[in-house]
Amino acid sequence: MALTNSAAGYGTLTKIFHWTIVILFALQYAGGNIMVAIGFNSSFAGIDTNTYYNWHKSLGLVALVVAILRIINRRTGQLPPWAKTLSKRERAFIHRVEQVFYTAMLVMPITGFLYVSFGNFGVNLFGVWETPRPIPRDDTLRDIFKWAHIIAGWILLAAMAGHIGLVLWHTLVKRDGLIKRML
Repeated sequence: MALTNSAAGYGTLTKIFHWTIVILFALQYAGGNIMVAIGFNSSFAGIDTNTYYNWHKSLGLVALVVAILRIINRRTGQLPPWAKTLSKRERAFIHRVEQVFYTAMLVMPITGFLYVSFGNFGVNLFGVWETPRPIPRDDTLRDIFKWAHIIAGWILLAAMAGHIGLVLWHTLVKRDGLIKRML
């Protein structure tokens, strides 16, 4: 199997980046919902809120690095041709969803970082390193980036639901092996 994409199929790097982002987004949604549900000065599964927040922020920065690497990888080589079993409408849908995904891979961590930075919270990277806080506190900008982060999260969730739904349709109903292209 080739390292980068080719006319023969998706390359190893594309598959690794795809599934790494899937895992990171799943962890981010789970952790984010736990943080919000338990509130401040609380804990869930023996983990306190601050730890959830720091892991959420740390994984967000990791996701940003992976996203940048994924975009660079996407620009190398070529994309394989569309699966023959995809209709024109499905191809158009996938194209738009991919645009949302690539935008979200940048917007989510950047708005999250700006939200915590303008809130003067900072990022304690995996409990090991406190990142610098180059931005002064600004409650108005904090709230703007908080809502941008939340709205982008909902848009991303809708795109993921559509993407997963289409893959499940092709896997469980059409049984055309579409998912094998990314495995």
